[in-house]
Amino acid sequence: MWNLLKAELLKLRRCQILWVGLVALALCPLVQYGSQLIVEAEYRNPNYDFSTLFENVVWGNTQMFFPISLVMIGSWLIDRESTHDTLKNIMTIPVSMPKMLGAKLFWVGIFAVLLGIYSVGVTLITGLTVGLSGLTVEVFFHGGTQIVLAALTTYLVCMPLILIFGQIRGAYLGGSILAFFLGYSMLFFKGGILASIYPFSAALILVGFDMSGYAGTTTAPNPLLAVIGVGIMVLWAVLLLLMASNKKEIKSRKQANSKGKGKRAVRRKGR
Repeated sequence: MWNLLKAELLKLRRCQILWVGLVALALCPLVQYGSQLIVEAEYRNPNYDFSTLFENVVWGNTQMFFPISLVMIGSWLIDRESTHDTLKNIMTIPVSMPKMLGAKLFWVGIFAVLLGIYSVGVTLITGLTVGLSGLTVEVFFHGGTQIVLAALTTYLVCMPLILIFGQIRGAYLGGSILAFFLGYSMLFFKGGILASIYPFSAALILVGFDMSGYAGTTTAPNPLLAVIGVGIMVLWAVLLLLMASNKKEIKSRKQANSKGKGKRAVRRKGR
C-alpha cells in the first residue's frame, strides 16, 4: 500500500489541475471582502474586522470553493486513469480498484487540509493588506482552526461525489457543478432536522460555526445529527469503494470468458 501511495504522490507533482484549488481559495477572501465594498453604504458592516473576515471565508469555502475544487480535482485524478488509458496497466500489477481509489482519496484528503492551511495564510495576508483591525492570537487561532477543520469535514462530505464522477469518464466538471449547487443549497434549510443533518451544513456545525447570520437558521444546531449527516456520506463512500471492487471482479470474469471463447474458436477452426 505504501508503494501505491508513493506512486500516487508522484503523479500529483505533474497535475496542473491542482492550481484550480489554489486559485479558487485565493479568491475567496477577496470575494468576501470585496462584497463589502460593492454594496450600498447602509448595508455595509461598520464593524468588519479580522474575525468577520475569517467567518466569511469559512462560510464561502464550505459553501462554494471547497466543494468545487475538491470534487473537480479528486474526480479528475480518478478519471485520468481511463482518459490516459493507464488503468489497464495498473490492473495488471495487480492492484485492486478499491486500493487505487482509496490511495487517491487519501491524497485528496491531505491536499484538502493543505488547502485549508493555505486559505488561512491567504486570509491573513488579505486582511493585513486591506488594513483590517481586530487581529489577535485568539482570533487567528480560532478562525484558522475553523478553516482547516471545515476543509476536512467538507472533504468527507464530498468523497462520494469524487468517487461517482471520477468513475464516469469526463464527468468531473459536471461533478464540480453539482457540488456547487449542493453547497449552495445550505441556504434553503433554516431549521429543524434538515438544517443539522444536511451534509454540507453538518460540515460547518461540526467545526462550531454559527450559521444563523449566513443561512438564517432559526433553531440551534444538533451536533449529533451533524455527525450522522457526515457519517452517512463517509459510509456511502465506503460502499462505493466496495462496489468498485465488485465491478473489477465482474470485468475480469468477462475478459477471461471472452478470452476462453476466443481460444476455443481458434481450436475449432484448427480442427
